[in-house]
Amino acid sequence: MLQVRGLRKQFFPDTPNARIALDGVDLSLAPGCFCIVIGSNGAGKSTLLNAIAGQFLVGPGQITLEGEDIGREPLHKRARHIARVFQDPMTGTAAGMSLEENLLLAALRADKRRFRFGLSAGRRRHFRERLALLGLGLENRLGDRIESLSGGQRQAVALVMAVLSAPKLLLLDEHMAALDPVTAALVLQATVRVVEEARLTTLMVTHNMRHALDVGDRLVMMDQGRIRLSLTRADKAALSVEDLVHRFREKDDRVLLAS
Repeated sequence: MLQVRGLRKQFFPDTPNARIALDGVDLSLAPGCFCIVIGSNGAGKSTLLNAIAGQFLVGPGQITLEGEDIGREPLHKRARHIARVFQDPMTGTAAGMSLEENLLLAALRADKRRFRFGLSAGRRRHFRERLALLGLGLENRLGDRIESLSGGQRQAVALVMAVLSAPKLLLLDEHMAALDPVTAALVLQATVRVVEEARLTTLMVTHNMRHALDVGDRLVMMDQGRIRLSLTRADKAALSVEDLVHRFREKDDRVLLAS
């Protein structure tokens, strides 16, 4: 379970540029919950993920993961339990290394044996099984260098890498934003397969309201550093994109997102 309580972050304090990025955020996710986060630019979405991941320490507030207070842990310690896929397909993979070498590095995050056993036949078989879940044929390209893949394929590999170490929490920070619509749809399908198969507690930031309605168990909308709206799967099922825009306007007298 992920619990965030009273989370507050101010950038450039005590200066004319002071800005409150998180303003008392409360969020609780049950184990295995797939939560979508939406909101306008500057609403606090990525800042929330950065705070949870440990990119910086917050002011007042508490972050607990499966009952453990992680709010004061540094980034490298949280990385043992929290995996992340970023917006840029070039981030999170080593371009000059092969798929299997990248996957090995990801797997070793939680493997105390380190490189002693290297790329064994068993590991290669496991990597093929994980890649086959994507439905992109990448299980047959283990020896190919990552730089030879398309942006969407790299994001799909980064997704598999993120979950190989069995994290307690997966953070997806607009990981389809840099992809064309067709590739984004394929990566979204792969995301749903991977998250559901591993039953991962997941926070996914997106600007695509169609995606926000179609996938996940929860939907939260942020604005001005606060969570303004929280919907269950049943709530979402009853809404259209137009309905969601209207709900945004009810909460704030501005259009927060483009459809």
